[in-house]
Amino acid sequence: STITEQAHPWLENLVSYDPGKPIEETARELWLEPEEIIKVASNENPLGPSPKAVEAMKEAAEGVHIYPDGGGYKLRTAIAEKFGLSREQIILGNGSNEIIELIGHGFLNPGDNVIAAEHAFVVYKLMATLFGAETIEVPDPNYTHDLTAMAAAITPRTRKVFIANPNNPTGTMVGQDEIDRFMDQVPEHVMVIFDEAYYEFLHEPPDTLKYVKEGRNVVIMRTFSKIQGLAGLRIGYGITTP
Repeated sequence: STITEQAHPWLENLVSYDPGKPIEETARELWLEPEEIIKVASNENPLGPSPKAVEAMKEAAEGVHIYPDGGGYKLRTAIAEKFGLSREQIILGNGSNEIIELIGHGFLNPGDNVIAAEHAFVVYKLMATLFGAETIEVPDPNYTHDLTAMAAAITPRTRKVFIANPNNPTGTMVGQDEIDRFMDQVPEHVMVIFDEAYYEFLHEPPDTLKYVKEGRNVVIMRTFSKIQGLAGLRIGYGITTP
């Protein structure tokens, strides 16, 4: 048999994630100079990283011949202390995408389903497809998550519900009252993933950490790619139960 015939059948429908194109590639395609291009396709921080972060990266580069701490002890400890949690409640990923994939590895089987808003981050659906799971895409009026409809869409085969808040790419958000009502309706067998990549841009962000502290089946995903301007380092992290 061919290698294609040996592959999982659900991979036939899997398309690769197409991130925002690098400036250099666009310049090459359109015969432009890179400095003529202003890129707004990937929500990158135009101010760049902190000078302190740049200095730390320069120092780290001198030790690049040594394998790093695979457990991310210092960073996980710092994140945990910031949120009043234990280090065992923090997981690091190659961007938030790897956290999404790790959850799939741990909890998704063929025939399961996940729930996401129709206009939410496309990677949720791609990752579900990778594990043979179906994605139930719930309509989002005015491009805003309809948490009442998402709760109603949960079935016995539902394993995960993704809530991007604020949502990428629409920029809309749901508030504390809506989230609390939703969480009151979520059955025990369902994991709720709050994707909060843009959390730091909010003046009064909803409190989802309380659900982690209550021991609920919740994962909060955040990242250093956006507000800290470190997209090239690919550092996302998950906050959850030990």
